[in-house]
Amino acid sequence: MHISIVLLVSLVPLTASQMIRQCGCGEIEGCMGSATGGFMKCADQCQNHVAAMGANYPALRQCMLAKEPAITRAANCQKSNLQNACSRSGGGMVRKRYPETLKLAAFTEVNSILQRSGIQAEAKAFLAVGKKFATCVMKCMDRGSTGHCYKKLGCGLDLPPDSILVQSTKQCAINSGFDTSGVRQLCNCVAGTGVRNLAPLCNRIVIS
Repeated sequence: MHISIVLLVSLVPLTASQMIRQCGCGEIEGCMGSATGGFMKCADQCQNHVAAMGANYPALRQCMLAKEPAITRAANCQKSNLQNACSRSGGGMVRKRYPETLKLAAFTEVNSILQRSGIQAEAKAFLAVGKKFATCVMKCMDRGSTGHCYKKLGCGLDLPPDSILVQSTKQCAINSGFDTSGVRQLCNCVAGTGVRNLAPLCNRIVIS
């Protein structure tokens, strides 16, 4: 699930912009790079949420780091999808967006995946922890250099509706290696770090 979160985290600050000027494509390059790099730093600061499940965080961190190439591929895929969201000529205007609705759409999709996999009830506690962890990471990034980078620009992107944005992010993730097999592998890696009662659910996850 964290792949969707890391990609959405990089977009949330732009959807939160109070300004209506459309960001220039050249302006946002540096911010996009800092979003990817800032995720692990913020994950480290928010580790208490996953540690509460019994996870050995250094081991869990290695599970995430092992997926960095796939995360990079997915991020580049979504960047390509959104290449027209920024302005190349200047002067564009965009409507105000709200980060809360994007987060809600993302968690709704994760819930749907768990429901289709037949493990929604059993995974409820893990999803609750995942939400806390994701929210903590998002707030951390908004307070840090990533959020400051976007706020300093004072502009926004011409993004599609939240539901479409979430679906395109998911498709990029699937195409980049976070398909059923890839997610099961990651889940089993996380379960192996000491997360109680997670292992029986891992091989029942179906990404569709």
